[in-house]
Amino acid sequence: MGFELKNPRNWTYATPDIYLSDMHDENVIRSNKSDTIFVVDCDIRINTPELCQGGTRLLTTEVRYKD
Repeated sequence: MGFELKNPRNWTYATPDIYLSDMHDENVIRSNKSDTIFVVDCDIRINTPELCQGGTRLLTTEVRYKD
C-alpha cells in the first residue's frame, strides 16, 4: 500500500497522505480465508507537514461549495 517505516521504536509508518503509528504485530490481524487485513488500536492521522514524516496534506476549516 506504499507505507514506509518512519520510526521503528513506535511502529510508525506513513505515506504522503496518511500517518499510522502503533502498527505492531499485535494490532494487525490477517484473515485466514480471504487474506483481508484488519487494523485495531492504531493511531491514524492525516499526514501533514507538521508531523515531520514527509506529509503533504494540509488541514483547513475552509468550506468549498460546488455551483
